[in-house]
Amino acid sequence: MGSRHRAFPKRREQDVESSRRSFSRTERPPAVGGAVFASCGDRAFGSQVVLSSRDGSRDGAGAGRHVVLSRRCARAPSRTSSQANIVRTALAALLVAVGCSPADPPATDAGCGRPFIGDAGANIEVVPGVAVDGAFVELNDGDALPLVTPPQGGHVSFVAVRVRNVDACGVRLTARLRSQTTRLIAGQDARDIAVVEQSDGWAMPNVADVSRVANVPLCPDYDDESIVDVPHTLEVMVQDGRGASAAGQVQRTVVPRCQQVNGAEAAGCRCECSGSYTLGRCANVLGDAGGD
Repeated sequence: MGSRHRAFPKRREQDVESSRRSFSRTERPPAVGGAVFASCGDRAFGSQVVLSSRDGSRDGAGAGRHVVLSRRCARAPSRTSSQANIVRTALAALLVAVGCSPADPPATDAGCGRPFIGDAGANIEVVPGVAVDGAFVELNDGDALPLVTPPQGGHVSFVAVRVRNVDACGVRLTARLRSQTTRLIAGQDARDIAVVEQSDGWAMPNVADVSRVANVPLCPDYDDESIVDVPHTLEVMVQDGRGASAAGQVQRTVVPRCQQVNGAEAAGCRCECSGSYTLGRCANVLGDAGGD
């Protein structure tokens, strides 16, 4: 009996250590491209739930914070109450550490040295667009919204803006895609960006740097409604240090499209961005398409 009592604390310590290692492997969000994500699927980007960290650009304009939100996520296995508490505590600590949330005002930098662009007494004017091969392409109603494969996997849309009447030292860009049928948000990204005045009096970020534009996560598409080839509403809002009262917002009806030239990549995009995605559904698509 005595030996069993002495051994019990040792087994318990081993179990605790094992649990810690297990939590580290399964619950800790991986750091990808300057951001911290909570993953809920087999792809590191398309199945993101939340998250947040500092913008990883290196152009000297200063780091910004951003948040990625998406409702398209595979159903997670049930957890015990204690496990759920651990996860909630860890995520709360991460959000406190990065110091941001979707409701935070944009960060301002009083010493950034960039002048106000336009009329300080007017609301921000916004022209939405997409980043295509490092160039800004304006979005109009009915235009295609390219679905692009980022390094993290899945499919996203890179949404950019041209703005004026804006404080260049504190700009927050928010882009969300909303279903026209259910009005639910399919995907959203919010981040602080640096903008530079152009010769025509408007300002824009460096669209060649994807960390300076909204990365709206859309696929894999776990929802019943497909993303690809279905009209959605794109909402784009820009806010500066003056707050919501001076914010500018525009909407466009867009159609997400798989525009990849490579047949295998296009087939993979269509598979992941069609509704009711299941894990592993697209595993053979690339091979099948490559053999055509």
